[in-house]
Amino acid sequence: MLQIKDFMVNPVLTIGPGKSVLYAAEFMQEKNIGGLPVVEGNQLLGIITSRDIRLNHPNRIVADAMTKKVICCSPLDTTWDVAELMKIHRIERLPVAEKDRIVGIITKKQIIKYISQLNDHLTGLYNSSFIYMLASKILETGNEISVILFDINNFGEINKSYGHVQGDNCLKTIAGILQDRVDNNYDYVCRYGGDEFVIVTSKKIKQAEELANGIIDNIAEETPKTGIPVTVSAGISGGKRKYSRNTVKQKNVIENLINKASLASTKAKTMGFKYLIV
Repeated sequence: MLQIKDFMVNPVLTIGPGKSVLYAAEFMQEKNIGGLPVVEGNQLLGIITSRDIRLNHPNRIVADAMTKKVICCSPLDTTWDVAELMKIHRIERLPVAEKDRIVGIITKKQIIKYISQLNDHLTGLYNSSFIYMLASKILETGNEISVILFDINNFGEINKSYGHVQGDNCLKTIAGILQDRVDNNYDYVCRYGGDEFVIVTSKKIKQAEELANGIIDNIAEETPKTGIPVTVSAGISGGKRKYSRNTVKQKNVIENLINKASLASTKAKTMGFKYLIV
């Protein structure tokens, strides 16, 4: 899970409040950028964007033309936080500020590029990196967190018997069932790797158990219609967890939950159970 400090642009190109709008326009064109933080000393006063330049006479000074109410983010914010911030305020460039001092700049293009890497191209689900980010958001709220890990039974045999193309189709079918069953207000689903899928949810363990049981039954009912009967086993872990701003501690908590669910899934498969809760 990346924080903004990991890939923000630094040092930042800035402009003084006494410069002309014309100077700002020429400087932005030369550097091929869409906005400039307006800084005096170390203090961020505003931002002048290409829109501000279009709306103001070239001879005006930047202090009069700039947008004074600046939306900023913290270097400790996650890419998810900033993507939401940009969406809400419909902006494409965000100054990164720390103690009222500008320390970087982040653009919508950078965010989109990073988030596009979080998709599993076969199933269309998010990949494991994104699920860590979402799990971190649940931890931040202080709510309970539950993890369900689904593991396809005998997937290696499916590939051997039907071929890898049909094996891929099987993965896509299961991904579709998972997407149909989850509630996007509480549940986040990803392809964790290979034949494993993970749901991270803010639901309590009992609700997670009901969700897992329904999905397991649904997969067993629906997949024979595709010509390849499939069953899955699941492991469920969760409960209240302490939130920490420390990203290493966050990751350890999430990894521990996923690892517990994975071991429970393997045990359920070995014992012939649909799922196990740990």
